[in-house]
Amino acid sequence: MRILAITDLRGATERVPQVLKLAQEAEVGAVVFSGNIIGEDARAEAFRKAVATGQPHQIPRSVLDALEEEAVKAYEAFFDEMGKLDVPVFVVPGQLDAPKRLYLQAALNHEVVEPNIFMVHRSFALPLQGYNLAVAGFGGGISENRREEQLAQVYPAWLVEYALDYVRHFKQEPMLIFHTPPKKGVLDRHGEENIGHEMIDHVIKVYHPKFAFCGAARDGQGKTHIGTTLVINPGWLKDGKYAILDTKTKHVTFGQLPEPEGVQAAAAQS
Repeated sequence: MRILAITDLRGATERVPQVLKLAQEAEVGAVVFSGNIIGEDARAEAFRKAVATGQPHQIPRSVLDALEEEAVKAYEAFFDEMGKLDVPVFVVPGQLDAPKRLYLQAALNHEVVEPNIFMVHRSFALPLQGYNLAVAGFGGGISENRREEQLAQVYPAWLVEYALDYVRHFKQEPMLIFHTPPKKGVLDRHGEENIGHEMIDHVIKVYHPKFAFCGAARDGQGKTHIGTTLVINPGWLKDGKYAILDTKTKHVTFGQLPEPEGVQAAAAQS
């Protein structure tokens, strides 16, 4: 089976039709999305300031309501489009996919009406038909002890291991999907920073998934092994990056989508 791995759309909705076309042309058997449907907005900035100052950072209610309304539209549109695929689409939220309640509402509503959408954040889907793989995940950012579900989706590190405890009971081989990358090699490179978290490394070492996917780090496109687990960061979809995994050979192909036609036209006119 071939799995298309994508992450970090970050509001670049012009990429979605390209993904649908790619999935069909590459004849993939499943799609994995590691989060961040939407891009940064005032909520992300407010969260950063709150972390830096240690003080709550308030956004006017009218502004927050407008941002959340736009976020819901983005979530609904993304799941509507991905639901058109005739293969399973496994998703977890990114750190920017806030607030949690509205993201989950959109994702779970689409699970009901779109039989191929599977939201596996702190949940699982079993098994991949015809394959000995059970899919589970944990999305959002990871911190040492901070939890935020309104301005961002960020969870304390201990919760990751606790929430995935059920994986040890799988009879099938696990396949795990994270938003946060492990602190390993190049997968967590983001500009001058390394944004991975040791808890991802730890969970992978504890549960020994056959494959693991992550996102978040813009310069982290690549693959590595943690123990026997093949870990893949496909790179930001916003930048046109993706990866295709052949589960039989474990070969990973990294690709680059062309600039969408509308973007090309705008660039030519500027």
